[in-house]
Amino acid sequence: MKDNLTVLVDLQKVDQELQQLEALKGDLPQQLEKIIQKMSALTEIYGQKKVELSEALKNKAISEVDLESFQQKLTKYKEQLYAVTSNREYDAITLEIESVNEKMSGTEDVILELIEKEETLVEEIKNIEPELEALAEAISQKEKELATKIKATEVECKNFELKRVELCGKVIRSVLYQYERIRKGLGNNVVSQVINGACEGCRSNIPPQKQMEVRMMNQLILCEHCGRIMVSRPVGEPVID
Repeated sequence: MKDNLTVLVDLQKVDQELQQLEALKGDLPQQLEKIIQKMSALTEIYGQKKVELSEALKNKAISEVDLESFQQKLTKYKEQLYAVTSNREYDAITLEIESVNEKMSGTEDVILELIEKEETLVEEIKNIEPELEALAEAISQKEKELATKIKATEVECKNFELKRVELCGKVIRSVLYQYERIRKGLGNNVVSQVINGACEGCRSNIPPQKQMEVRMMNQLILCEHCGRIMVSRPVGEPVID
């Protein structure tokens, strides 16, 4: 078990080094993700506006065809008025003319509404396009910045990642499982020395008997207060040869 605990100390150092290298990216990944999400949302709105515009143009075209048809009917009925031979025929055609006029009026109102909607949508789409271009440019810029920072630490990261794989292979599965489980909750501060009778991680006092057990390093002992793995080994030696 002592060898396993010794390896965990080195493993924690590697994880802390990787964390520091990751920190060099700053909040660029978060900034990039935020811009991408904003562009995705705006792109969806843009697409919806385009669909609405297409639908409005289609409905306007249909209404214009209907209006032309009504106009033709109106012309036909007016011509028929000159050929009527009775009041009954005159009244019937007059009713048809009134009906067509009402339909024409309603259709003209619909066309006017669709024209207004078309103009509004065209303006909204026009305003969205430069914003989408600006977001695309911002994404490109952030990606370049992030790529530059990643490249600057690429070799170091790869070396530490390889070292991590090597160290993990030296630890028995059950111990490595405990390390990773604690790491999920506490970050890269899993292994803690007992210094001056206290846990280095949480500063809680450790009973003398427990301190002796930790010094023996023949079993996995967790701090009763913070849950860290306690060891008795000086830290500070270089991790990478």
